[in-house]
Amino acid sequence: MTPFRSVFRRCLLAAAALGAGGLLAAHAGEAEIRKNLAAQIPQFAKIDEVRKTPVDGLYEVRINNTEIYYADEQGTYLLQGNLIDVQARKNLTEERVDKLSQVDFDKLPLKDAFKIVRGNGKRQLAVFEDPNCGYCKQFERDLKNVDNVTVHLF
Repeated sequence: MTPFRSVFRRCLLAAAALGAGGLLAAHAGEAEIRKNLAAQIPQFAKIDEVRKTPVDGLYEVRINNTEIYYADEQGTYLLQGNLIDVQARKNLTEERVDKLSQVDFDKLPLKDAFKIVRGNGKRQLAVFEDPNCGYCKQFERDLKNVDNVTVHLF
């Protein structure tokens, strides 16, 4: 084996070992966060997900599908609020909640909805309405001004 190959091989092995160590540390951090938060806060006994954030040492902790909190690597400190990328001017928490809250339109039970077609009905809209809600009634009145739409009313 040439000296170059030998050095290259050692570098690859070292890089692989470091990468595996980092992966194990990430999983250890997640497990520790779950354990410590569950022990201290009963509401955190069932954590949906723990994942790293772009901030070193800060983890996203998700409960109840869309409730986002942030914790340190040990689960000793817990933050509630928005994580904002100042440089990119993005609210990372809001983006994450939006992604978690998305509903696949194609999976809605449209056969169970009232269907109202206005104009050519090209645009599709699903509305979940409470018949006793004043805001819903106002929205329905405003919706009458929209043309070329199919409204699926649940």
